[in-house]
Amino acid sequence: MKLEIESLIVVGLIIIAAILALEISFSPAIFEIIAGTIAANFFHMSDLKWAEFLANIGLLGLMFFAGLESDVELLRKNFLKALFIGLSSFLIPFVSVFVVTKFIFLYSLKASLLISIALSTTSLALVYPLLKDKNMLHLSSGQTLLAGAMVVDIVSMFSLSFLFEGINLENILFLLVLLIIMFILPKFGEKLFSRYKENHIEFPVRFIIAILIAIGFLSKEIHINEAVLAFALGIFFSEFLRENELLEKKLRAVIFGFVAPFFFFKAGYSIKLDVINMKIILLSIILGSIAFGTKYIATVIATKPFFKKTVYKIAGLFFNMRLTFGIVASVFGLEFKVIDINTYVSLLLIIISTSLIASILMKRMPSEITEEELEDFIL
Repeated sequence: MKLEIESLIVVGLIIIAAILALEISFSPAIFEIIAGTIAANFFHMSDLKWAEFLANIGLLGLMFFAGLESDVELLRKNFLKALFIGLSSFLIPFVSVFVVTKFIFLYSLKASLLISIALSTTSLALVYPLLKDKNMLHLSSGQTLLAGAMVVDIVSMFSLSFLFEGINLENILFLLVLLIIMFILPKFGEKLFSRYKENHIEFPVRFIIAILIAIGFLSKEIHINEAVLAFALGIFFSEFLRENELLEKKLRAVIFGFVAPFFFFKAGYSIKLDVINMKIILLSIILGSIAFGTKYIATVIATKPFFKKTVYKIAGLFFNMRLTFGIVASVFGLEFKVIDINTYVSLLLIIISTSLIASILMKRMPSEITEEELEDFIL
C-alpha cells in the first residue's frame, strides 16, 4: 500500500474515532486505540515512521499537560490529605497486582513491577475534566481529590523512571542540571515571548514544542525517562501558562487536537488480534478485577473520612481512570521487551475496559455534586 493512501487511512480513522467519542461521550483515547487496532489488523500497513514520530511528541505533550495541571501550591495546601489519598490509591492495587503476577502467574520481577505500575496509576488529565463536569473543581473537596491524583501521577512517573533507568550518581547530576535549566526556561521564555508577541509565526508555541522534542532526544543521552522530564517541564511552566490562557489554549489545541491522538493510535497499532486467546482473556479478567476492585476500595477507604457517600463513591471511580499513564507504562514495557505482546494486549484490554466501566458507572451518579453533600468535609 502506498504511503499516501496509508496516511489518508490513518487520518480518516483518527477523525472517525473523534466523532464517535463525541457522539457517545466517552474518552477519545479509547476510540483512537481501537482505530490503531483496526489499521494494524485490517489494512496491513507498513511501518508508519511519520506517525511514530508524531506519537512520541504526543506522549511528551500529554506528560507536559499532566505536569501543567499539577498545581504545586494546591498540593502544598492539601499535602497530608492528598498524600494519604494518593498513596493509598496507588500502593494497595500496586501490592495486590504485584503479588498475583509475581507469585501466582510467575512473571519476572521487572515485568511484575511494570504491570503493577500500569494498573495502579491514575490519569490526572482525565480526573481534571471529570471534577470540572461534576462541578467540584472550585470546592475544597475537588481540590483535594485533584491533589491526590497528582500524588498518584508523580509516584507513577518516578516509579516508571526508576524501573527503566535506575539511579546512579551520573544520572542524578544530569537530572539536577536539567531541572535547573527547566526551572530557568519559563522566565527566559517569558522575555522572548514578550519580545516576539503578537506575530503570525506563533513563536511561543514553537518554542515550547521545540523544547519538548529536545527533551525526547536528551532523555536518551542521560538515561532519564522522557515522560518524567516532560512532566517536570509542565510543572515549571504551569504558573506562567496559567497567566497566559490564550497560549495554553493554543498548545492544548496542538497537543490534544493533533499529536496526542497519534500516541493512542500507535498504542492500538501494536495490538495484534490474532494473539488474543482464552489465556489472554482470563488474564485480563483476573488482573482487571483485582486492579479495579482494589483501586476502588483503597480510594473509597482513603476518602471516606472526608466526604459523604456519593462523593467518596465517585472518587473511587475517578481514580480508576488510568488511560494515559497506564498506556504509557504498557508501551514502554513492550518497547523495552520487559513484557511480551500477549501481556501488552492484556494490559490494554484491562486499561480500556476498566476506564469504560468507570465511565458507565459515573453516568449513573448525579451529574453534579451539591454543596449540601460536601457539608461534612473535614477542612
